[in-house]
Amino acid sequence: MPTHRCIILFATLGEHEVIRTVLEELSEAIETLKGDGVTCRVLIVDDSKSTDFISHVESVFSALSIDGSIVAGKNNGLGGAIRFGFDAAHESGSVDFLVNLDADGQHNPRQIPEVVRRHLQGGFDLTIGSRWTKGGSAEGMPTIRKLLSKSAAKVLHQVGVDSKIKDPTTSFRVYSERAFELVGREAIDLEGFAFFGGAVAICSSEGLSITEVPIDFRPRFFGESKLSMGRVIESAKQIGVISSKACMLRRRNKLVRDYATVIIDSQKTPFTEHEVMVCAEANTASHLIGYLGKTITGNVLEVGAGSGSYSCLLSKEAHSLLCIEPEASLYGALEETVSHLDNVTTIKGTLSQYLSNQRSASSHQEFDCVFYAHVLEHISEDVAELQMAATCLSQEGKLVVVVPSLPRLYGSVDALTGHCRRYTKRELTAVARVAGLDVLSIKYFNPLAIIPYWIMYRLIKVRSVGNGQLGLYDRIMVPLSYRLIDIGRGRIFGNNLIAVLVKKSS
Repeated sequence: MPTHRCIILFATLGEHEVIRTVLEELSEAIETLKGDGVTCRVLIVDDSKSTDFISHVESVFSALSIDGSIVAGKNNGLGGAIRFGFDAAHESGSVDFLVNLDADGQHNPRQIPEVVRRHLQGGFDLTIGSRWTKGGSAEGMPTIRKLLSKSAAKVLHQVGVDSKIKDPTTSFRVYSERAFELVGREAIDLEGFAFFGGAVAICSSEGLSITEVPIDFRPRFFGESKLSMGRVIESAKQIGVISSKACMLRRRNKLVRDYATVIIDSQKTPFTEHEVMVCAEANTASHLIGYLGKTITGNVLEVGAGSGSYSCLLSKEAHSLLCIEPEASLYGALEETVSHLDNVTTIKGTLSQYLSNQRSASSHQEFDCVFYAHVLEHISEDVAELQMAATCLSQEGKLVVVVPSLPRLYGSVDALTGHCRRYTKRELTAVARVAGLDVLSIKYFNPLAIIPYWIMYRLIKVRSVGNGQLGLYDRIMVPLSYRLIDIGRGRIFGNNLIAVLVKKSS
């Protein structure tokens, strides 16, 4: 019989009174799953900061012979604890699927085997243990909670969740490896109970297969519900975030399909300068470097230097500049662009390759500034990228990131140039935090480009822009946009974000 590897994940807040009962029921489910060829490990992420609770859980694991571990969360709320658990599950080794449920006894662990069987038999990406699908129940649930749950489902149906899904707010779920990796990243900025509805919207918008299996939702074993009105309001405030994220994912997937042939051809013969709007003309670059001022100083690392649009200007501010570029044709142009500059060194490759070579050489150079301009959005594993970048920083160093903003603007140019995403302030802040960085400043810029961008790349779906149009934008729009940063203090929505990040203080 083939063996499937599973992690069963609980997020807890010191549920000392019920955790033993829950784990006893879980132990029965694990034995049943063994008979189905499923091996299980249990992971508990606890945000209570209670060493007594951790010791209690560990003793219960031992008494029940459960292969389990409990780790302290980072106090980022329920959604944050589960995302942390996703990361820990991924890092712990190969996992075929992950089961998530509440630890307060309202979800019956004995129902896990049936939910898992349905998940595996159908080959689904996400299987939801549903209270509201046919055969499900929620005995004893207060009427107000039922109304809130069903009303939230109707709202979520409007922002990305398939209308066939009856219970998108419950946390009893089975995620395939693909699903929990996707949700772990794309729901990075969702907090509290909004995480659960957002996760379903993300999976739906990405085209993953989803099903519901009926469960019996039980009365609470002990204590009161964590679903306060404050948390309901907190979750409601994030509906716009879920909507824009789901909208971007759907559009990205459609455009990538529509432009599949063009994208494949471009990979064989990369886009030449000005075939798409890259926002790196000489005037644009000089305004950005001028705006950043003394942030660009000392030894500087430019990641994804391209053909050198920013490199010459960076070299004037830096003591030394190391430019990294992985694309062969762009690297050739970069070498030619900076060949006359004595303080510039170039390396062909990614940051990961550079750091690997540094480790092999038993040396590690630290930089006073690491610079990413219109690069991070091309990297699907952006958290891991910033984690690597953080290791390159000196203790007082600054990491500069310039990215496209406003996910709803995702259009033809984004798909054609390989953008994985457009960011919000909230998302970029969350990515930085998870990567171990603090945000020194984060500001929108380029508000004047929003409407032209929407018309050209969303409405008309333009694939190329002439030099004259770019030059006009470069000379007129760019200077005005930088003046508006200070006038609006970076709060006026703009086409891009500029963030300055630093290492977290110990």
